[in-house]
Amino acid sequence: MSTPPTVDLKVLKAAFSEKCTKSFNVCFNNSRIYEAGFQATKPKNEDKTVFFESRLGLMVALFDEYASQTLPALLCARIEQTLAEKGCSLGDAVTESLIKGIEDYDRSLLYDGVINEFPQKDQTDWSDPMWHDKDEVWLVLGWLREHPKFQRARYAVVGTTALVAFIDKAKENVWVASLGDSDAWEKSLDGSSWDVTRLSDFHNGHNPKEVERLEKEHPGEPPVIRYGRVLENLAVTRALGNHQLKTPLPFARYILGVIWPAPYISDFFDKAVVAPGHTSPPYISATPTVCHHPLKPGDILILSSDGLAYELREFSEEDKLLAVVSLAAATSLNSLPFKNTLWSEKLGHGFIGSAEGDNPAERLIENVCFGTNLEQMAEAVKPSQQWDDISALVLFL
Repeated sequence: MSTPPTVDLKVLKAAFSEKCTKSFNVCFNNSRIYEAGFQATKPKNEDKTVFFESRLGLMVALFDEYASQTLPALLCARIEQTLAEKGCSLGDAVTESLIKGIEDYDRSLLYDGVINEFPQKDQTDWSDPMWHDKDEVWLVLGWLREHPKFQRARYAVVGTTALVAFIDKAKENVWVASLGDSDAWEKSLDGSSWDVTRLSDFHNGHNPKEVERLEKEHPGEPPVIRYGRVLENLAVTRALGNHQLKTPLPFARYILGVIWPAPYISDFFDKAVVAPGHTSPPYISATPTVCHHPLKPGDILILSSDGLAYELREFSEEDKLLAVVSLAAATSLNSLPFKNTLWSEKLGHGFIGSAEGDNPAERLIENVCFGTNLEQMAEAVKPSQQWDDISALVLFL
């Protein structure tokens, strides 16, 4: 495809660099960690990749900024505490700590940020008409977004997916806890062929297992999943935060509903909750699923956000898996385990090969969003429609 005369490659690259943050670190027995995040149409990229070294291993994770600052250290400390107190295997300690630690963290967003601010805490009568007055609620929680108390309350109503991987010190095992629909993959080299394994579940309204789980948890009610979304609204079925879909109606509506900008307002509750007859929250879960997988020297671990998966929505699950791992780990066009025609047909652009000193996580985002197509690159850096943030982490063990 010829380059349109109005497209300046240098200008586009500069614009992309302003929107794409990246980093490279060597740690944990010479493991190499590449991180990149692309800010699309939002004021800043709300996804964060993070790594945290502990005495027992390395944690790499992907979630929002607040969780990235607090949760990894809490989970690593919990693994050590569980191992010491229970005398169990490391695998059992990791699995239990990831599940219980994430559940407790999610509960703390609600209690520490909202409930414990009220004089009677969890003994408060939320059906009291006093608390139906938003001014009364604001007197307790504040109403200015820059106020620390109000900021803490916001963490209970906004939502984030979570993807957490813990690798033991010997680099022989990885445990991946997932909430939502971000993706984790592991790539091994078995002789001359690639062995690629998905390490995360996808918790959304298009997963039949999640739909079945929600139907069993809410017998006698209309379907919780409608049009592929929870209560016609939320794409994911598991997440941190989003407590308006986890708490009883009076509290969700009158307390959490005034923590502006609230993602769910009175009109939503009238049409999607009350009218259909949904009476038994929670409708989303904060319980992650955990996958264990053995590792070998030279394995590659890739974590990517749901924004990347959306750009690959035309791919089958198998092709998406191969594409993401290939574009992060391949060193040349010839080393790709699929034909480049697949790439061109599905996304309409060619593949950018690796270069010395480049960042594989950044290259992955570039190849998914626009590759060699400068018109698509121009749309990515100055989009005419809504784009989700995209983040990726590539770990060479």
